[in-house]
Amino acid sequence: MKYGVPITFEGQISRIGRDYASGYHVVRESELPGGTPHFPPVANGLDYLVSVVECLEADAPSPRDLKYAVLHLAAGAEVLLKARLQMEHWTLVFSHPGRAVRDEVENGTLTSCTPKEARERLENIVGIPVAKPDAEALDQLAKMRNALQHYGLVGSAANAQVIETLTAKVLGFLIPFLDDHILGRLTEDEQDEVEDELIRIRSGLHDIQAYATERLRTLAPKLGPLRSRTLECPECSQWAYVPSPIPVPDTRRPDRVYYVTTCYFCGIQHVDSETAAFQYLVNHTVYEYRNAAGETVHPSRPFVCPRCATSSLAPRARLVTDPAAEVGFCFRCAAPVSEAF
Repeated sequence: MKYGVPITFEGQISRIGRDYASGYHVVRESELPGGTPHFPPVANGLDYLVSVVECLEADAPSPRDLKYAVLHLAAGAEVLLKARLQMEHWTLVFSHPGRAVRDEVENGTLTSCTPKEARERLENIVGIPVAKPDAEALDQLAKMRNALQHYGLVGSAANAQVIETLTAKVLGFLIPFLDDHILGRLTEDEQDEVEDELIRIRSGLHDIQAYATERLRTLAPKLGPLRSRTLECPECSQWAYVPSPIPVPDTRRPDRVYYVTTCYFCGIQHVDSETAAFQYLVNHTVYEYRNAAGETVHPSRPFVCPRCATSSLAPRARLVTDPAAEVGFCFRCAAPVSEAF
């Protein structure tokens, strides 16, 4: 089992965002028999995404898997977009906000806005931009869901590749949307409620081939300038794990700063360089080897970097620029350290 650590949102420390290696399936509270079906908006949306991951993570999803991936992804996207609207103001989820009644939110009897209206309100009222390709993918998903829900999926729309590509595009929008606009606004209790869902979703994302292909393609412009310090993520195994040399202040403790390492693929973050080096070390290096002096080394802990004097140096690291070469890499300096060996 691999453990992540808290991630940051706008410089603040959060308890959510832990990720587990593929193959570890945490048993969520909502799956235990005899429980209460308590699904507040964010947890409800994430539960739909868990179902999507479970449908798509197989090497060759069945037609039924693809069908329910579409239905549940559309439902999850709609719920999460409306959850963010509700965080801004509870009236925004009504089809006619001027006639909103608070009790209808509490008992679930409201007539809510359409998915397209939710997206437009996020842009025009909340101020969250949605790129044109993402908006088109969301609209296409809504149309596909409507076809499945009310008639069926036939003709040119009944194409597995089309469905997988579309779901990959929407997931590529939703995961950053969650990280940037929802998770950081939850209370600590709400974070605890959705933690297992986040673990399950993040652990399965890299197994979804279409998602991975689409996500890496969209990340290419962002990762391109960072190639000299991009490593393989210890959690999702994608080459998108990037330490930053720029300190991030902790708004709760102005005297403290963090050097954050982020996986741009799965969203996992380690808020200090020592932890990032350790996580990388235990997942991507051998546990014993002989150094130049012939001494047996057990790299169970990061080395001290000769430049920054912190325990942030991972020996035998590999960078995306030359995956076959092994270098000493400091997660605080965010650079190779050749003089370390």
